[in-house]
Amino acid sequence: MNPCFETATRLARAIRNGRLSSVEATQAHLERIARVNGPINALVVVDREGAMKAARAADRARSAKKKPLGPLHGVPITIKEAFDVAGLRTTSSHPPLKDNVAKEDASLVARLRAAGAVILGKTNVPELCADFQTDSPIFGTTKNAWDARRTAGGSTGGGGVAVAARLSPLELGSDIGGSVRNPAHYNGIFSLK
Repeated sequence: MNPCFETATRLARAIRNGRLSSVEATQAHLERIARVNGPINALVVVDREGAMKAARAADRARSAKKKPLGPLHGVPITIKEAFDVAGLRTTSSHPPLKDNVAKEDASLVARLRAAGAVILGKTNVPELCADFQTDSPIFGTTKNAWDARRTAGGSTGGGGVAVAARLSPLELGSDIGGSVRNPAHYNGIFSLK
């Protein structure tokens, strides 16, 4: 099983059943990010240390079986850069916020952690999440997962590319006017508003 080419559902099942460890799944995704992310610029913050720490804790919890496991237990995921993740930068690609570091998790991020998710990092967005392409004045442009000459879409463009390029099996994005649907369409993946 190559964890990078499995769905989040299959990864969760394999981790829960002990056929795959969270460390193995997380390490595989981090290695793929290191190999593939550079030219496409999907992830703009990679939390290697935090992800591996969370993956090891997930594996210990599964082995101990002291409490019920969440539906995403041990599954690596990515988060749209505009959501606060404690200890990581949150800028919404707005230059005045370039040094802003989140003090706590956004409520949705906290709920994903409670469900057992392992956060790999954060994905690129256009400035203030206000564009249908992903060109950040802080982080640069995210390229389409299949054709670098084409747009990744926006505003969750980094997330759409991350999932399509198999850097993450699941992304937390946001959508008011197509911000996850547009990048999903442009990169050939499924999204849910």
